[in-house]
Amino acid sequence: MMGSVKVREPRPVRGLRAVLLLVVCSLVLTCSALGQDLVGVYLTWKGDPATTMTVNWVDLFEGSSRTVWYRRQGTTEWLSAEGTHTRAGVSTLQVRRVELTGLAPDTSYEFGIGKPPAKETDGWRFRTMPGSLSRPVRFVSGGDMMHSREMVDAMNRRAGALDPDFAMLGGDLAYANGVAATRWVDWLQSWMKNSMGKDRRIIPFVIGIGNHEVKGGYNGRVPDDAPFFYSLFATPEGRSNYVLDFGQYLSVIALDSGHTQPIDGAQADWLGETLAKRPGQQFLFGFYHYPAYGTTKAPKGGLPYDARQSVAIRASWIPHFERYGVTALFENDHHNFKRTHRLRNHKRDDENGLLFLGDGAWGVQPREVPSPEVGWWLAKAEPRNHLFHVELRADGTATIEAVDVKGVVFDRVDLTKPRTRPVGN
Repeated sequence: MMGSVKVREPRPVRGLRAVLLLVVCSLVLTCSALGQDLVGVYLTWKGDPATTMTVNWVDLFEGSSRTVWYRRQGTTEWLSAEGTHTRAGVSTLQVRRVELTGLAPDTSYEFGIGKPPAKETDGWRFRTMPGSLSRPVRFVSGGDMMHSREMVDAMNRRAGALDPDFAMLGGDLAYANGVAATRWVDWLQSWMKNSMGKDRRIIPFVIGIGNHEVKGGYNGRVPDDAPFFYSLFATPEGRSNYVLDFGQYLSVIALDSGHTQPIDGAQADWLGETLAKRPGQQFLFGFYHYPAYGTTKAPKGGLPYDARQSVAIRASWIPHFERYGVTALFENDHHNFKRTHRLRNHKRDDENGLLFLGDGAWGVQPREVPSPEVGWWLAKAEPRNHLFHVELRADGTATIEAVDVKGVVFDRVDLTKPRTRPVGN
């Protein structure tokens, strides 16, 4: 009976199909690994910015390549370097990191991941920093970056259009609160696609920690309560407070405003020691998240600078900056634009005071600012999205511009000396 007839394929055909299926699966997996399925590529420094570059990338495959291929622009020979592999927090995001060393100062390089780029659009470029201030050096600064993908994309494009040497990002990056891996995917994709300078040059950044990197915002355990921050970003000293020296012309100091380290105690002592070792650095900037002189979040019956973190910063950090001198301090968290008067000893001092710039409004909804008669410490403030664009010159002068998302320069400071006069001098 027809119902009892069982039709069988010849064994060779079945075997061939199995082999073909295995080959196809292997090719799919291999192509996925070679293609990297990149979430984001970003550049940081752990060592000398003139002779090193740390290439970081995030993808979805455990078996992807850990190799970076690179060459000096204009040359033909490709070099390669192997990196490390870990996960971003407890997510499936795979983080790979390669530190390239022995590079030439102020030089452009091409690079690719997994294999040498077959054509220019397959890879990217980076440029090392100059060893001395032989040309003007420019950077952008800001924080509180991503209430929405649309907002961060727009400001990242503005940063890329300025084509700075690097960026200084002061915390509250992806607003992931230590748990939301998908927000880091958006943040990394946006930076890779939008914060790009001329000729596919990826802009390196120095990074700071904010409350929205940490479960609970403050007093977090390292690294458990900020797992994405500590796995995505390898800082020079492996901590949220560190110093990065650019030759003898610039130092930038990152500080942790209570998110995974106390403001006082060991961190404050470290700051004093760090500044004491750098009296000869021409320019010196500090950056951190919560402001010493903010524009909002006033405690009941007080002003913004009466907040607990602000009081602690003025007690533990500001005396060190006053003692040794600083170019300016970048603050964030309050979602506004602000430039203070020059302040020393909690008073206006137009000659020798410190300049505080903020308040973290890269890609977030701005808030209200104090009225002029109340905000005596503020030279200018308004609820406006912006970044700061800084240019440093060999003669010790500098320009700091506030640039909004449309590219409008709406505030400018011209510095005639690189650092404030140290206390007692």
